[in-house]
Amino acid sequence: MNRFKPPPPPAPRRLGVRLGRAIWNGAKASLGICLVVGTASATAWGGYRLALGSPHFSVQHFEVTSSRRLSEPELARRAGVQIGESLLGLDVKAAERHLLEDPWVQSVRVTRKLPQTLRVELTEHEAVALASLDGEMFLVGSDGEPFKRWEAGDDHDFPVLTGVTLDDVAKDRPGAVGRLTTALTVLDHYERLPVSRAQRAQEVHLAPDGSVVLSVGKRGIALHLGQGPWPKKLLMVAEVLRTFEHEKELPGVVFLDNALHPERVVVRMR
Repeated sequence: MNRFKPPPPPAPRRLGVRLGRAIWNGAKASLGICLVVGTASATAWGGYRLALGSPHFSVQHFEVTSSRRLSEPELARRAGVQIGESLLGLDVKAAERHLLEDPWVQSVRVTRKLPQTLRVELTEHEAVALASLDGEMFLVGSDGEPFKRWEAGDDHDFPVLTGVTLDDVAKDRPGAVGRLTTALTVLDHYERLPVSRAQRAQEVHLAPDGSVVLSVGKRGIALHLGQGPWPKKLLMVAEVLRTFEHEKELPGVVFLDNALHPERVVVRMR
């Protein structure tokens, strides 16, 4: 009689050996990868440190765009940059902050141009008027922003904007700048007229209610323009002043601020 013999149990030892070898092989592969990555990182870091101290990557040249006021040496001094220092190690954001301390600089971008050039892109304010704020004179840009106190040596041959105070600027800067921009708009429309060459704009006064008084000519003819529309009213001004073009006497005040009858013009002689 044949007796049933159960199959022998699997050899756990051999299975454990295979598993151990697989783990060991995986560990060796991971270790190899780590060694390669670590070596590459160390090599890259070493190369970077070497480049930091290399004169091949030092600041030797400045490439400056849109600067009318600063020479390259002066620009480098204000940016805190020295010829010969590491271009790679240079803090470009700090250089930008230093340059923005100059009130004439509206915006700036500093970038590296390898191997030896620092590129500086500047946008500078352009003064188009003076604003009298509580008796202090400020240069005003084309955007209506009073960007700098007037100092000796600054250009002063500009129309003066009045009616806005330092308190207005402190409490509501966008609103104050908006009013100054209105004054610049009036000036722009007036200066397009031929009469503006004979009677140059001297002052634009901005009233709290939004009305405008434009003073022109050496004798200060006061043009009460009300609240606009500016192009139409200034064309009316041109017609009035043209009638006095060959007269010895000029008007002292011209009123164009009648809201109910905007077509009316009242002239008051001196």
